[in-house]
Amino acid sequence: MSINESQHNIIFIATYKKMAEQAELVVKELGIEVEIIQGLNLSDSVQAVRQKNQDNIIDVIITRGGTALKMKEEFNIPVIEIEVTILDILKAVEKAKKHGRRIGVIGFPNIICNISSLSDFLNVDIVEIQINSIQESTEAVKKASQLGVDVIVGDRIAVETAARFGINGQLIATDTYECIIKSFYKAIEIANMKKRQLAKAEELRLITELTHNGIIAIDREGIITLFNAEASRILNIKPEDATNNPVDEIIPEINLTNTLTTKLNIFDEITDIGRKHIVLYKAPILVGEVALGAVATFQTLEQIQFIEKKARKKLSQKGHIAKYTFDSILGKSRIIKDIKDKAKKYSLVDSAILIYGETGTGKEVFAQSIHNHSLRRNGPFVAVNCAALPYSLLESELFGYVKGAFTGARDEGKMGLFEQAHGGTIFLDEIGEIPLKVQARLLRVLQEGQVQRIGDDRIITVDTRIICATNKNLVDLMKSNKFREDLYYRINVLNIELPNLRDRVEDIPIFVNHFIDVKSKEYKKIITSIDDEVILRLSTYSWPGNIRQLENIIERLVVESSDGVITIDDLNNVMEDGMARDMSTLNIDEITKKTVETALRISKNNKTLAAKTLGIDRTTLWRMIKRFNIE
Repeated sequence: MSINESQHNIIFIATYKKMAEQAELVVKELGIEVEIIQGLNLSDSVQAVRQKNQDNIIDVIITRGGTALKMKEEFNIPVIEIEVTILDILKAVEKAKKHGRRIGVIGFPNIICNISSLSDFLNVDIVEIQINSIQESTEAVKKASQLGVDVIVGDRIAVETAARFGINGQLIATDTYECIIKSFYKAIEIANMKKRQLAKAEELRLITELTHNGIIAIDREGIITLFNAEASRILNIKPEDATNNPVDEIIPEINLTNTLTTKLNIFDEITDIGRKHIVLYKAPILVGEVALGAVATFQTLEQIQFIEKKARKKLSQKGHIAKYTFDSILGKSRIIKDIKDKAKKYSLVDSAILIYGETGTGKEVFAQSIHNHSLRRNGPFVAVNCAALPYSLLESELFGYVKGAFTGARDEGKMGLFEQAHGGTIFLDEIGEIPLKVQARLLRVLQEGQVQRIGDDRIITVDTRIICATNKNLVDLMKSNKFREDLYYRINVLNIELPNLRDRVEDIPIFVNHFIDVKSKEYKKIITSIDDEVILRLSTYSWPGNIRQLENIIERLVVESSDGVITIDDLNNVMEDGMARDMSTLNIDEITKKTVETALRISKNNKTLAAKTLGIDRTTLWRMIKRFNIE
């Protein structure tokens, strides 16, 4: 127990001088400040305490007997009652003998019970008169008088009452040092506990008032016990109109009393209150299996959207945001639809993902889409191109460093990208380019969920989902000892293999039209049409650079277009030398025929759908069917 946990406001009421003297000795020994009241009758003692407690500053009162009872009746303040021992009573009886042998002892049952049985031992006639409240003191003295006692032994109230009836009185003194110091220890413990409770209550008040959530609490009867300021603002109900009233009458829409019955936590329940869309979280207050109450926290849907927008803006300023979603992934081919479905399933768990694909197939677009479809969508998305950073810089960027870790380190140190990705996703592109030493440190992050900054011995726990990507065969790298086998199996829990553009020919017209739209807006050009032959020619190329290479070609076509129409001559003019040679060696008619046949097969011979797939009109399609004798 801490004596000096904080300043205490303790009042000690001494009912006689020696009791006050002993209290002063205890106060001095404990080194605390206590106000000692002495020399006052009962009513004056009450008045003195009332005067000192005008601002409710008294923590505890220490006194005894009837005075203690009176203080409990008058004030809502903890009262420590100094123990009265049998030895104290025996001493008082011994002193009372000088007034006569018939002695009346007045007191509460727990103090004087069976004291009369000691009459023979003390060579006196003890009359035991029990009382249960201080109001009974007067009647007890009257009874003692009628029983012909010579003297009354009791507390201060009994002695003062006896004096009014002309009967001698002997005070039961409690002046033993041990009893008084024991009462002080109890008082200090209660004062400390009271301050801790007040601090906890103030902490709870601040939490409930400063939060951006509305909070409503009810007891087991469904009566509102807490209704914070935000709840008042959102629901437009004054706290005083809600508190101490049935929740089903004030806000029936939230159905909070049902939580008392079901004892279930309810997450993200959406309900309408007035014209507002409210998102609710409800939980029972359980002690064992018994629901003693329930709590609901809530925000408006508009608030949540605003906070999310603000958070994403902040992340965007740091560059740690994913802008792509699965809707950003173009294409209607069966292969891309299947991969999108697979990626959506993967996004719902936190397992590591390895994405394989050639350059330009959209690995980061998929990584960002997975992040934005996951429960981590509001957290950061940190992308790292492992091939773009030299070894020394890659290590410090990923894991961070402390002051003085190496020459050129910032004085304040630096947080690593894994730390910055805490609560979100880190995307490690070109994972196959990471040096073996960095691979070892990366393995620890995956195994333990912990990072250690360069030059530091402190371990930092991180909660980060890891997505890796590569265009290299990691199995071959393992065989040549350039990639750790244990790391490979850690990052390859789930895997996605992205198709090359040449394997999804039916998606090429979609990309062409999309890039024309984007680039024409970017360069403020108006493109009114593109020749069917251009789309067919683009559909026959192998595209080693995949989507990115196609985007570059379309960008050149848009930039160099002068009349708003993109023709085959325009395409020939912008083609790279190697690309032109590749196309010139192809049997264009044969590839065009196969492309049309593929489109018809995919569309189950639906001419309108096939033409749409090829990005041409039905008339052009019919002309090609006739030209190539396609059945």
